[in-house]
Amino acid sequence: MAGKQQIKFVIIFGIINLLFWNCANQLSPPGGEIDKIPPQIISSYPENGKTNFSDNIVEFTFSEYVNKRNINDAFFISPILENIPEFSWTNKTVEINLNEKLKENTTYSIVIGTEISDMNNNNKMIEPFILTFSTGSKIDSGIISGRVFAEKVDGTMIFAYNKNADTLNIFKNKPDYVSQVNKNGEFRINGLGNGTYELFAVKDEFKNLVYDKGEDQIGYSTKSIVIADSLNQIEDINFFLFKEDTLSPNFQAITMTDKNHIVVEFNEPIDSSKLSANNFSIIDSTQNSIFEIKKIYKGKPSKSEYILCISDSLNIENNIYLIAKNIFDLSKNEMISQSINFTPSEKADTNYIKISKINTLFNSSTIDYQSPNFSIIFSDAFSISDLPKSITFLDPDSNIVPYTFSNLDDASINIIPENDLKPKSIYKLKIDFSNIIDLAGNKIDTVILNKINTISNMEFSGVSGVVKTKKKNTKVVLNDLENKQSKIQKEVRKDGKFEYDRLNPGKYLLWIYNDSDSNNVYSFGSFDSLKYSEEFKFYPDTLNLRPRWPVGDIEIEF
Repeated sequence: MAGKQQIKFVIIFGIINLLFWNCANQLSPPGGEIDKIPPQIISSYPENGKTNFSDNIVEFTFSEYVNKRNINDAFFISPILENIPEFSWTNKTVEINLNEKLKENTTYSIVIGTEISDMNNNNKMIEPFILTFSTGSKIDSGIISGRVFAEKVDGTMIFAYNKNADTLNIFKNKPDYVSQVNKNGEFRINGLGNGTYELFAVKDEFKNLVYDKGEDQIGYSTKSIVIADSLNQIEDINFFLFKEDTLSPNFQAITMTDKNHIVVEFNEPIDSSKLSANNFSIIDSTQNSIFEIKKIYKGKPSKSEYILCISDSLNIENNIYLIAKNIFDLSKNEMISQSINFTPSEKADTNYIKISKINTLFNSSTIDYQSPNFSIIFSDAFSISDLPKSITFLDPDSNIVPYTFSNLDDASINIIPENDLKPKSIYKLKIDFSNIIDLAGNKIDTVILNKINTISNMEFSGVSGVVKTKKKNTKVVLNDLENKQSKIQKEVRKDGKFEYDRLNPGKYLLWIYNDSDSNNVYSFGSFDSLKYSEEFKFYPDTLNLRPRWPVGDIEIEF
């Protein structure tokens, strides 16, 4: 009997323990779909469009629990407040104390930005929520909308200032109105009164509502925007985001790999068209002597790296400095002069010169048979004058093909055959290395044969169309989405037509701009020089160009 009671007690205890465990751990069942639904604002106080609002408390209720700490970076109000708002939460609702009396007869616009994310899976809001209300009897109805174009538009703010040439300073003054773009870069500013506005797109990294030059990306508008009773909705105000570079280039690293080579890395891309060995020199401060840089060539393509070549031997016991002068970056900022100490090497250079790469507009050593050209990248610098007797270009029948060449730097050249070649044929590039000698005297007595293929017409694509515009000097630009450095620009003809032929198949973006300063380069604008950006427009669809299937009849209103 006692044994049965013990068994009964154990069963009852087990059931109670199981019930207690289930009640104490209200966990979601394992598995199931991942939460991909972003949070939304489902109600607000006041309601959108409310007039005669006299409170200084506003509320927003979300569709699900969100990360509360993000509200500080996601809340924006226009016109800007003098005091800092306070946030308090009750479940899914945030109450915002504006901490000051709102101006009379004023339209306010509150933006809750896309920094807000849910608790379940950190999904962010798809687009900003905009609440517009007025402390007076009417809502100002001015609206400005448009789009920001950039590789990453998330978090980009639109700063709008009431135009006043005497006081406008985007470096110090906060905007009168703010908005934020959605994931597609589209924005909308509501509740604007009549007047003239200056707009800027700013990737506000420090969340301080001013433009920090050199840190923030910025986009300048193409004009001032005027809101009036007769025209109170302005569309298609578009921006290109870019970062203004105001700093001169500097050395990032210097390494002497052997007694003949110094690897110099800069902190940013350098304008190589203005770079030569004459921009550098070496000083031995111990014995007060100067050494000449003999050759220079580009290093790793992924870095702003250059290789300097010397023929003199440096004393490893002495203080050695590299001097650089008049180095320009791609934004025309100049390093006037900089010196840096480095450790010399006495290691001998025993490597003979090889071909590092043959560059063409296509893959696999393939070139166009019309207006053909290609470049040869060697592993080290040498005397370019030795090349004519070292390089022979042969046709499929082994006949010599005459060519001209130009040096890209002291270790690479561009080959240009004098006549068109045969399509879909195999040519041969013959290089005799016995005459190609580096500064250390290394060479190899060998002849190397490389195949160069020509492409056929069947492998090209193209695109053509018309731009409807009254603007003069309009340019059409094709951006290769697979090779982001590749950009092909053409001028729209007087009849509005444009045409690209012999294009590599691939995906492209097509856009146009009005080259108002006639410099053949898109001008982004500048606050310092009071210059607006040049007007532009994107063709809405990505062009998927296939071999033998050119795209035609593109039409763009500009």
